Amino acid sequence: MQTADHPTLVQQPPDRQERTTYGLQLFAVCAALTALALKQAPARLVGDTKLDLAIAPLRLMSRALHLWDPSRDFGVTQNQNYGYLFPMGPFFALGRAIGLPAWAVQRLWWALLLCVAFLGLVRLAEALGIGTRTSRLLGGLAFALSPRVLSTLGPISVESLPYCLAPWVLLPLVRGGSPRRAAARSAVAVLCMGAVNAVAVLAALPPAVLWLLTREPGPARRRLMAWWTGCVLLACAWWLVPLLLLGRYSPPFLDFIESASTTPR
Repeated sequence: MQTADHPTLVQQPPDRQERTTYGLQLFAVCAALTALALKQAPARLVGDTKLDLAIAPLRLMSRALHLWDPSRDFGVTQNQNYGYLFPMGPFFALGRAIGLPAWAVQRLWWALLLCVAFLGLVRLAEALGIGTRTSRLLGGLAFALSPRVLSTLGPISVESLPYCLAPWVLLPLVRGGSPRRAAARSAVAVLCMGAVNAVAVLAALPPAVLWLLTREPGPARRRLMAWWTGCVLLACAWWLVPLLLLGRYSPPFLDFIESASTTPR
């Protein structure tokens, strides 16, 4: 019986307790990654991709709407600046709008990429049924702090973005459900990759393509592949058109800076 001196204790179900503990663990890792990003050279700006993106993001985004940029080097053909229109440009513009220092916005952007990469791999491992909760946390941390991320996060973080979002492209396809919804959710992750480096975006798609190709043949796979291809093309359309236009006027500068004959020399 329940008495005033001995009230009945209400305990949470074990599975609920485990989910709560697991959620706190995910939060703790994300908090640690955020602290790590904020600790890097506080109060100092880094020349991450475009320095004016941190100082005057709206001005950079307005210039990105035009093929010709007269603000530097006596005028130049802009190099995929439209890629900053989403999501990197709005993130920095929002940070500046609410009064955060430019360096803090820059570090919070890094923290966002680290957390997105970590959570994406953890959720993907869960959906695939790989490992234990502890091993998934360690795997997600290793993915977020991989050499690819650490070598690009400071000088050119926008190229880390497709890598960090790659697990989120595959995750809806693994979870299954409606082919249309799974394809649309996967394409949203592709949309969020930006468009500063089209090759980096395309390089993040093979895991999803391999997953689709290795499913059981049949009408279900054909529907999912058709929806996914259409949704991804739609997600990339906003930068494919400007890229084709840029290709008509921009000189092939990659031949002079990134060709196999130039880089070893």
